[in-house]
Amino acid sequence: MSRREALPEAEARVAHLGRVLHSSRGDKMTVEELAEAAGVSAGLISQLERGIGNPSFNTLMRLSRALSTPIAAFFSTDEYDPERIIVRRGERRNLVMSADDSDGPSLSQELLTPETNRRLGMIWTTVPPYFSTEDTPMSHIGEEVFLVMEGTIVVYLNGYAHELHTGDSISFDSAVPHAYANLTDAPVVFVGSSTPPTVSGCYA
Repeated sequence: MSRREALPEAEARVAHLGRVLHSSRGDKMTVEELAEAAGVSAGLISQLERGIGNPSFNTLMRLSRALSTPIAAFFSTDEYDPERIIVRRGERRNLVMSADDSDGPSLSQELLTPETNRRLGMIWTTVPPYFSTEDTPMSHIGEEVFLVMEGTIVVYLNGYAHELHTGDSISFDSAVPHAYANLTDAPVVFVGSSTPPTVSGCYA
């Protein structure tokens, strides 16, 4: 899929994010109250609810946590197609997202399954140097496995650090708050598998 072809789909997914964000907030809290709870600006939330913007990974994590809404709900718009069983290397749906709302290095995630709403999710992740999600740990129902394909990464489970090198893997209960960080000056590549799938962004 070309960038031009992917753009309308990406825009549709951001619009879906805005609708879910608005409905999840509902009558429970105002935009200002959600902004305070999530530690983001009210203006950013208003933009997202209108389907505008390109939220960072950490912004989505903060909103997910403040609303007690699984982050997958923001982007689960795929229709299951049992006939789709192969994802060619050059046809992976890709997400590139910064850790924060700056122009710093971006995380790249490629979907290894045909859709995001299957019972098992697999994502090929490239983590840039000094990228960290430690400030926004994730927790949700399920199980996960990380297999390091290249480099050294630190995985935090309930605040405890586990250093993994090429070929190492880690398995854990996803209900345990977890995060990861690349503390080196070289990119890290790992494959993450989760059940049910964990969706951390908008794939196009």
